[in-house]
Amino acid sequence: MAQAPCDIVLGASGFIGTRLVQRLADAGRRVRALDIAPPRRHLPMVDYFGVDVREADAPIDGAGASVIYNLAAVHRTPGHPPHEYYDTNVRGALFATKLADQASVRTLVFTSSISVYGPCEQAVTEASPLTPASDYGRSKRMAELIHERWLAQGNGRRLIVVRPGVVFGPGEGGNYTHLARALRRRIFLYPGRRDTVKSGGHVDELLNTIEFALSAPDKHVLYNFAYPDETTTEDIVRTFARVSDLPANPPTAPAPLLYAAATIFEAANALGLRNPIHRDRVIKLVQSTRIVPQWLLDKDYRFSSNLETALRAWAAESNGQFV
Repeated sequence: MAQAPCDIVLGASGFIGTRLVQRLADAGRRVRALDIAPPRRHLPMVDYFGVDVREADAPIDGAGASVIYNLAAVHRTPGHPPHEYYDTNVRGALFATKLADQASVRTLVFTSSISVYGPCEQAVTEASPLTPASDYGRSKRMAELIHERWLAQGNGRRLIVVRPGVVFGPGEGGNYTHLARALRRRIFLYPGRRDTVKSGGHVDELLNTIEFALSAPDKHVLYNFAYPDETTTEDIVRTFARVSDLPANPPTAPAPLLYAAATIFEAANALGLRNPIHRDRVIKLVQSTRIVPQWLLDKDYRFSSNLETALRAWAAESNGQFV
């Protein structure tokens, strides 16, 4: 009896990785799931390995694998000293490409980030200049180049690079989850403006686009992931309210006042009173990320969801708690 096809997922215990491993297993594929953290759940047809991608010589058997998905990353900003972004994101790229070489895997999928563009009040496509403004963004661009070098060094290779906007959904624990919690506790304030554009999409839509890119004939696909309709912070808040019992009309506060308040919370954090409030997070709420998924649009990709249907699905899956 022939064995099921096999894939390798780096960063398999993260938010997107957990969802991807589930999808691959549901499709009948064998999965080797690699992560330094333990899996959030154990699934049949999945072999789990505790692997640190920063260790280039970690012994991994990649024989028989068809695709390597490199999702391993340090991404939360702020939250890490600068070197940690490079240690994981750059070394992870080196690990992924070395593993592909050793196992003769011809297809790599890499999740990069829209951070390679930097903050963008003007709409950007895949052809726009890259001006990363953070260590996270710079490390992701370096990782892209490492993957591109791997592609150029062998015949018959394929590389899919996706630059996602804000990805949300069950298990996210990030921007959208923090926003939902702040709204529920009635402590969210718009920081000086309501019209900040925030591009992104649901995790399942992201995985749909990866499948779509893998089905394309191109040996190198680089694309942005976000819903094509622009959404502002106010749009997101109001949509949360339409699909749940969260409040819809938080007040607007002057940004300098919020920066000053965030400084106090940062000091408390330094003293061990843990909280998610930081000046850099307030600044991120003020800076737009206007991302156009031009490659997907040019290829006539059909989005199966939008902000409202995606938040409704998340509310249903989490009993309205957005966790």
